[in-house]
Amino acid sequence: MPQDDQRNFRNALGSFATGVTIATTKDGDGNPIGVTASSFNSVSVDPPLVLWSLAKNSHSRAAFCQSGHFAVHVLSASQENLSNRFARSGEDKFSDVAWSPGKLDSPVLDEHAALFQCRTRHQYEGGDHIILVGEVVEYETREEAPLLFHGGSYAERRPRPKNDSGETVDTEHGRFTDDFLFYLISRAHFQTSRPTREKLAELGSSMEEYLTLAVLSMEAPLTRNEIGQRLNHTGHAPAPRLLDYMTRKKLIREVDRVKGFDLEEEGRKLFVETLAFGKAFEADLADHFTAAELAETKQVLRRIIELSGEDVPINWRARED
Repeated sequence: MPQDDQRNFRNALGSFATGVTIATTKDGDGNPIGVTASSFNSVSVDPPLVLWSLAKNSHSRAAFCQSGHFAVHVLSASQENLSNRFARSGEDKFSDVAWSPGKLDSPVLDEHAALFQCRTRHQYEGGDHIILVGEVVEYETREEAPLLFHGGSYAERRPRPKNDSGETVDTEHGRFTDDFLFYLISRAHFQTSRPTREKLAELGSSMEEYLTLAVLSMEAPLTRNEIGQRLNHTGHAPAPRLLDYMTRKKLIREVDRVKGFDLEEEGRKLFVETLAFGKAFEADLADHFTAAELAETKQVLRRIIELSGEDVPINWRARED
């Protein structure tokens, strides 16, 4: 098959999502051997048989074909780095990895979503691969989400949310449930911004001051009217006297009456400190979500913003000083 056809064929195969596994065995000298494989599949329940395939040019081919046993570890969503390690050649893959000899002496990794310890039953030629069929002599499963591979990159499995067809808003009686989308967005915003509000109060500042500093950090100089226009949608547009107060506090300075205001060094420090505090709180929340969940959430929120209007005038791109 020509090189371009091979690439296209491989891409087409990549549209089928697979689990990610690490297969292990020992070589003739008793050294642990392991490779990452996504070709794992079930064959039979009675007897319990599974298969996976190994490239003929793999350095591990002799060990797997001659040992008479192997273990297949289904990786969890948190084991992407381990998958990458065992996918590479020419290094001590088991260094700093916790493992112990299994029932048939194949290395068994401590961490996995599922484990199948197998006695090699059959080996078949499969083009540029060897197909290894094993009889499962012992297995184990754990309550962990598996790592997936799809379209040439890692993916994650998440259960589909239940399709609740119940009414979230009762306009006749003026009631809504906690499934009402606007309620969820508003409450999430209120709760995630609360630590920042508390931090500002601790620093003797306010949300109006913080947002003014934020706008000027992105785009400056700005006149009083321009600052107000950019913050009207937040409900925290600064009153003229607040800008004068911030000037006296040396948070901002008036460049001139035509050009408007810019940040002072004290204002920049206050903004950066508060922003760093908010970023740390975001990082703490992010630890409870996968990268895929966070990316999907941002995508949904951007779509909501796009569909609900484009009249928010702030240019959320940091300026280059």
